[in-house]
Amino acid sequence: MKTALLIGCGSKFGLNFQRALLDREWTISSISGTADATSTNQLIVDWKKFTVAQLEIFLKNQSKIDFIFFNQNSSSLSAGSFNASTYSTVELWKQEKDWAQAYFASCILPFHIIHSLKNKFTIETKVAWMLSSFVHSHSDIKHADYIGNKYQNYLIMKNFSMHFPGCFFGINPDSLDKTNTKQNIQALIKTIEQPVENLNGKVVFFDGTVDKKFDFFNYKNTI
Repeated sequence: MKTALLIGCGSKFGLNFQRALLDREWTISSISGTADATSTNQLIVDWKKFTVAQLEIFLKNQSKIDFIFFNQNSSSLSAGSFNASTYSTVELWKQEKDWAQAYFASCILPFHIIHSLKNKFTIETKVAWMLSSFVHSHSDIKHADYIGNKYQNYLIMKNFSMHFPGCFFGINPDSLDKTNTKQNIQALIKTIEQPVENLNGKVVFFDGTVDKKFDFFNYKNTI
């Protein structure tokens, strides 16, 4: 029986993806802001207040890990955040705190979970991030921290793929018109069942096709 840890899969696409894995007899643990009875083991969190201290007992109780999926999103900035008249001093401080928390939930949390679960990994363990074409195509920049977090997660994924046991890859959901469809979910399940060498270090669409636009970011493998 395969085991999965799903983060941010409490509604919409994530919840339907979780249910599809359950239909295939996966054992599911989840971290989510929404309670859902389908998870075998669930940690309910408030993303605006969540800290790593809440994670430790939950993570220690995890068995071996076959798949981790980071589907959580957190953003605190909008176009209005950059207007001169938006904030009083106290409101500015609150905005900065919210921004820091959004960064923690989006980027630091995956880093922490992977390192905390390192003894549960095998070379076949797969870790996926839901990314976005906004990383390489800035048609809309009003949610600046969302775009920045997706790019940061892309770089985190690339580094883990070169230095950590397991398989690390990104998913670009923009390949099809509607993300939350049965066809997309089934395609993604087939993709995560591919051999690790087909996925490690890559960004793929739901059907496993590589998003070559991410090759825009040229880098040297420093291993």
